[in-house]
Amino acid sequence: MVTSPNTRIWPHSASVNNLDHLEIGALDVCELAKKFGTPLWLMDYASIFQAQEACRLGLLNYPGEKTVLYAGKAFLCLAMCKIVNQLKMGLDVVSLGELETAIEADVKPENIFLHGNNKSGKEIERALELRHCKIVIDNMSELDLVVRLAKRAQTKAQILLRIKPGIEPDTHDHIKTGQETSKFGIGLSEVQDYLSYIKSNGSELDFLGFHAHIGSQALELDVYRESVKVLGALSLATQKDFGLKTKLLDVGGGLGITYVEEDRPPGLYEWASTIQACVSETYQSQNLALPHLMIEPGRSIVGTAGVTIYEVGHVKRLANNSLCLAVDGGMADNPRPSTYNAKYTAAIANAMSRKSAEKVSIVGKYCESGDIIVKDAGIEAGTGDLIAVFGTGAYNYSMSSNYNRTGRPACLLLKEGQADIILERETITDLTRQDRVPAWLEAKQ
Repeated sequence: MVTSPNTRIWPHSASVNNLDHLEIGALDVCELAKKFGTPLWLMDYASIFQAQEACRLGLLNYPGEKTVLYAGKAFLCLAMCKIVNQLKMGLDVVSLGELETAIEADVKPENIFLHGNNKSGKEIERALELRHCKIVIDNMSELDLVVRLAKRAQTKAQILLRIKPGIEPDTHDHIKTGQETSKFGIGLSEVQDYLSYIKSNGSELDFLGFHAHIGSQALELDVYRESVKVLGALSLATQKDFGLKTKLLDVGGGLGITYVEEDRPPGLYEWASTIQACVSETYQSQNLALPHLMIEPGRSIVGTAGVTIYEVGHVKRLANNSLCLAVDGGMADNPRPSTYNAKYTAAIANAMSRKSAEKVSIVGKYCESGDIIVKDAGIEAGTGDLIAVFGTGAYNYSMSSNYNRTGRPACLLLKEGQADIILERETITDLTRQDRVPAWLEAKQ
């Protein structure tokens, strides 16, 4: 049976030891917190491996070429790029910073796809300089800029068009991206203009195919089937009307993970298998050559791998008799609850069997009323207890900040009894390093 970590709340290697402590990667989380401090981000290598393996096996029956692309915006650092290389995945990047991180980690340019709705000239120039890096076109002015920069560099840009297939998954409005009103991508009614432009600039543009991304935290398969059918019809029209073949087809990612018990996402294996079967059937039924199929999971590769560990500070009883547990982190290391009303599951890492029917809210230390990590957590914790919040591997580090002038936590990669720091804890020195004081403020008053 294929394991799909996105369908479970705990990391793949998580267990409870005889001290009633949480273990991940055969390591006692309480000992890790004592050694490395809190808040602490933990990443389980076994979960990452099993997630990509489920995708790879799900694509196995596809008759053509296939690649799992990791969407780096979910969680990216040098170590994660090395994992991408080790597991033979491709990589999606959306900024010069992500691109340079990938290059520094020796990700091959031919395995990198540059996304974004407002790519700068510097980002495009760097992608062109790398020769085989693919550029996913978002709009006409960007396409025109790519042509001008490719002409100046005397090179040919390898491009895909990002399409809005007009499909909306049942998810938060802020993370839908496939509908016609999305800021991302090209509407179906506009595609012919882009293809005409590509044909007339063939010396600067190498058209590879199409990309579509319908949104994040999708919990159903039908939206992906619909998207593939739209892309198949578009590929047929493109070949018939413009003589351009769809050599690459990136159907995006966005598959959800299990944050709380009520979440029921399809497994990664089922998701990948459904997509490959639909692409195969759609393209073969239209007598089209099968494209190189790419899927683009990010959250579902790393989300379940991540656990954040906090220490409880003060405990407060509110006027409505509910209880607040204040921890030493919050919205600066996890902005998703305040941004998307995201829900999480929590446990007491040093007393995993301890439960409570009482309404307990785990709140952060930051100066915002919305800094609530988990409402109604159902745990009975007190000062000094360690709280584990599951499913924090995606978009926590990526979206973290120095709000209230606090440093970001350290991040450890856990694998078979070994804990390695992959992100150092930020210090006060890190926070003031880029500060500058005008000379007139230094003058004696």
